[in-house]
Amino acid sequence: MRNRVVPTIKLYDYLIVPIQIELDDATVEKLQLQLLNEISEKNIKGIIIDVSMVDVIDSYISFVLSETAGMAKAMGCYTVICGIQPAVALTLAQMGVRLRDIFTARNLEDAIDMLNNLE
Repeated sequence: MRNRVVPTIKLYDYLIVPIQIELDDATVEKLQLQLLNEISEKNIKGIIIDVSMVDVIDSYISFVLSETAGMAKAMGCYTVICGIQPAVALTLAQMGVRLRDIFTARNLEDAIDMLNNLE
């Protein structure tokens, strides 16, 4: 797939998305399109977005991630976000940000277990 924002790993019917770059508005929008295309092309039933390397998630980025999860859900795909750093969790809570249509997990292993239990 051309124009990939981040590399992804397909594991069974899951797509693991390790984000190891800083996200900005344009990048997160490109990531949204990439993930939606990969759900369709690879017959994905669950996405795990690993943000353990991300230091900043602002309100717009969290909105786009929630919007992406809603779109994925409409395509029959669950979304789990894992690895949220304490400072990011604090900032999101202080801003009153709610992650809609997204399950949260502490780490990658918990995220895989969660997806396994959802099916």
